Amino acid sequence: MRNQSEGCSFKEIDSLMKMVQLGVHIPTFFLGLCLNLLAIYSFASFLRKWQEEYRATSIYMINLAVFDLLLVLSLPFKMALSQGPAHTSSFCTVAECLYFVSMYGSVFTITFISLDRYVSIKHPIWVKNIRSPRNISIVCCSVWALVCIGTIPIYQFHEEAVNSTCFHNMSDNTWGVPAIVPLEFFGFLLPMAIVCFCSFSNIHTLLGKQNELNAWAGKRAHVIHSIAASLAVFVVSFLPVHLCIFLQFLVRNGFIQDCGTKRGISFALQLALCLSNINCCLDVFCYYFVSKEFRAGIMTHQRPLRVQ
Repeated sequence: MRNQSEGCSFKEIDSLMKMVQLGVHIPTFFLGLCLNLLAIYSFASFLRKWQEEYRATSIYMINLAVFDLLLVLSLPFKMALSQGPAHTSSFCTVAECLYFVSMYGSVFTITFISLDRYVSIKHPIWVKNIRSPRNISIVCCSVWALVCIGTIPIYQFHEEAVNSTCFHNMSDNTWGVPAIVPLEFFGFLLPMAIVCFCSFSNIHTLLGKQNELNAWAGKRAHVIHSIAASLAVFVVSFLPVHLCIFLQFLVRNGFIQDCGTKRGISFALQLALCLSNINCCLDVFCYYFVSKEFRAGIMTHQRPLRVQ
């Protein structure tokens, strides 16, 4: 995702990353396709059979699985189109939009899931008024609208870029302050702060209820595992990518001049983006623990502890 710098070659890195991408993307595609289709089917079953709170959570999970499925479906196009010039193919823009919609759709969906858990655990009285399938559907539709609108700048990613290829060598405008600062803050830092705050607060609250909930210790453990899994997947999938995007921003704006450092950052960014695609498979841990919550019957109107 950078232009060639004068006197600094990235050909060896690009060749190496092509092999790495094949080794990561092919198994990710098949595994992610199966896991996310299974997740959509499973939570659709919960959506039909269970009470309102289960249905509300199922909507979030289905939405997250659909975003992951979009990411899976974008991988073959990402591998194929990255070999050709970007400016000759409008299909390249569509593939890039699909890729980034799925990535940031997952970011915002996980963020709202964390907020939903926080309200359910810390303020259970509010849940009766705000947590319904209708309201959750509105939130999910808003996420779709937000990420689709956010992809509009992608249509200018390759303007005036030399030797531009799909998903690579994007224009200088792409790496300017007006593009990268909002992306980093609203697309990652703010969501990460919310997810971390809600997750740690929820775990602290649940551990603090140990004495009054001894009879439900096993069920409470499922909730804590689910929260921890969601937080871990979020950090592992998105922190390295956005750290590398910031470093590449420094490179493209002249703050980093050393050729070896530039090559290292280019490799780290491409590798982080490649590995972040595994997120579509890692989310299965979130689905697993949430389904265990459902089966354990944690979310009921009769119990004082209300969680997602």
